[in-house]
Amino acid sequence: MLRKLQIFYVLAALIVSSRDGVCRATELVLATGGKACYKVVAGESCPFAAEELARYLEQMTGATFTISNAGSFKPSKASGTKPVAPAILVCGANEAASLANWKLATMKPEEWGIFVHGDDIVLAGGDRRGVTYAVYNFLERLGCRWIAPAYPFYEGRDSHIPHTSHLTYIHKGDMTDRPEMAWRKFYVEEGKTHTEESLRQLIDWMPKLGFNTLVIPMNYQGSGRVLWDNWRKVLTPELQRRGIIIEVGGHGYENFLNAGMENGELYMRHPEWFGMDGQGERSKNKRMVFCTSNPGAVHYLFANVVAYLRAHPEINVFDFWPPDMEQWCACPMCAPISPQQRHVQLVNALAQMLSDSLPDVTLECLAYSHYLYPPSGVTLDKRVLLDFCAEKQNFERQTWEEGNEYYDRALHGWLETFQGRISVYTYWRKYKWLSLPNIFPHYMQAELRYYRRLGLSGVSIYSEPGDWFTYGPNYYILGHLAQHPDADVDSLMDEYTEQLFGSAHLLACEIYSLFEQTVRSGCRFPDVQPKPLQYYDSCTARVDRELTSVAAAISHYTIGAPVPAADSVTVSHLRRLEGLLRYVRLSIEEQRELVAGNRTTDYKPTEKMRALFDQYSGMGLFVR
Repeated sequence: MLRKLQIFYVLAALIVSSRDGVCRATELVLATGGKACYKVVAGESCPFAAEELARYLEQMTGATFTISNAGSFKPSKASGTKPVAPAILVCGANEAASLANWKLATMKPEEWGIFVHGDDIVLAGGDRRGVTYAVYNFLERLGCRWIAPAYPFYEGRDSHIPHTSHLTYIHKGDMTDRPEMAWRKFYVEEGKTHTEESLRQLIDWMPKLGFNTLVIPMNYQGSGRVLWDNWRKVLTPELQRRGIIIEVGGHGYENFLNAGMENGELYMRHPEWFGMDGQGERSKNKRMVFCTSNPGAVHYLFANVVAYLRAHPEINVFDFWPPDMEQWCACPMCAPISPQQRHVQLVNALAQMLSDSLPDVTLECLAYSHYLYPPSGVTLDKRVLLDFCAEKQNFERQTWEEGNEYYDRALHGWLETFQGRISVYTYWRKYKWLSLPNIFPHYMQAELRYYRRLGLSGVSIYSEPGDWFTYGPNYYILGHLAQHPDADVDSLMDEYTEQLFGSAHLLACEIYSLFEQTVRSGCRFPDVQPKPLQYYDSCTARVDRELTSVAAAISHYTIGAPVPAADSVTVSHLRRLEGLLRYVRLSIEEQRELVAGNRTTDYKPTEKMRALFDQYSGMGLFVR
């Protein structure tokens, strides 16, 4: 008992004072007995952040937190005035300084801070996103967690909002922070399982994890199914309220110039605008890049791009990419110019046009495919945002290691020649994986530390609700790593699994560790190097051991009836892990057969895979 008291007093001393005795912890009672002790004051440009703060505080305490505007704010302990009720001021840093004459340092975009002045709490930011981050970080310090969007297959465990009648905030000193990566993007891309509702849920979750950009195709491969205009009316206000960057475009020169335009008459009038194939014919194929050496064709395409952007003023970033799996015009004017040069020349010309006519729009392009390497003789306009794509990256190796040197040389080539911002268009969730649980938080951390060392500006990832549970740990941990690449990955995995699996979280951590160690190296995985057959046998044995453990855990929770509600959800999530383990086992078997020469390389789902996908349909595991 004496030893426990000694530890208690030491900890108490550490809390209330620093080495020099200056810093003291302050306990502020936010609500007690169902009544709010604070009001929320909303800055002029931050109503959403203030509403979010009041909403979650009310959920936690049952108390009503009123929201007033900043014009009525008075410091609770202003000199020479009668004390007033304390407030949580939610506003920009400059506004906080002007309202109460508090000396807050100038804050950069997306920078956020938590301050205490007297009894007042200030949640401030350098811009609207910064203020929103301040609110969510403050709520995290009160115990809130959001590990995923509120997708139904999480069965309510996507978030944790503590409930207490007495809520206090322990302030251990003012703090500021800012994400290290400027661009932190989610791509809708093929959007096979996205709906309006799932996108709204994703948008609600993104700022809680610090993601700041949603990228939606203008019209994915011209199909008319996944295109911004389908969701624009509903999603734009939700994105803008949160300050999320709206990025639209994608593969699509052909969206602005193709042979079917103007009722098919465009090709008849101007066949010379269209790319020439190897046989000397002007092609109507949408994968053929138009004749970029033809001024009339360039003018027509640019005019359509500008018209589209004028009609869509909500777009902050426009993605200007050639067709996917593109072919380049082989006419006598184009042929002497490399694809890299043509691509950069076209992007530079559009960047100049947008700078003159739509200066608030950022132009983005790719380093990808035939234009992965920077061209000689022409430099990309530094106003352009470049997304670098290591399309066939070997995930058994880091970017800088043997096996990925082709991409690493290209990346360094851009760093040497391009003065603008470079973000990495990752394939950390790839359609070709067929929803294999490639969970690799430590790999992501090493990559992000490398990108930071090189001075890169951002990172992105695909998203699909259909297999979000499969990649959930990656999404959660990436949200933290994109802000701070040195974040404690193991602690984050503990947080994720404790929230999702409750008392079974240690088993879940074991299984995710197994996925990290085996999927990239032992499964039927793109660009993986063959291994000795014994390696696949050892991987299968490890999976079988975990399958046995999961079965035992499920039996533990389901012995007797009825099963408590909390245990029932834990069992549901364990069954999901069981499905992923079965899939990994099947994939290891197929890879072994491939290495043994008993099957050909084919990354389409097999019959056994399709049967497994059907069995677990709607559970957030697989995208067909």
